[in-house]
Amino acid sequence: MLAKLTRDERIRHRAEFLAMQAQGIKARGRFLTIVSRRSEFSVSRLGIVAPRRLGNAVYRNRIKRRVREIFRQNKPEVCLDLVVLPLRNFLDASFGSLQADYRRTLRRQFQSRGSR
Repeated sequence: MLAKLTRDERIRHRAEFLAMQAQGIKARGRFLTIVSRRSEFSVSRLGIVAPRRLGNAVYRNRIKRRVREIFRQNKPEVCLDLVVLPLRNFLDASFGSLQADYRRTLRRQFQSRGSR
């Protein structure tokens, strides 16, 4: 059974997603795009945007489960708010390559953050 993200570990409100869009740093990977910013909270938080163009509800829910599991296994050491936007080829990839892409994209964000 998968562990659940706690209420404090989720970005839930539309206003928070819009603030992330406006103030966050974007980095695009092969299978996903990550928007991040420093969190005001004591934990890292995750938001997932899975629009209908990715597929029907079954596919979108599978995508969200995979993103949550990747986040759980690879939580950032610093407190960040992350919004993940999976791309169309997300479900075609193996879990290992998704995880590697997530880490690589997040690392690239830290590098760009350090240069700003």
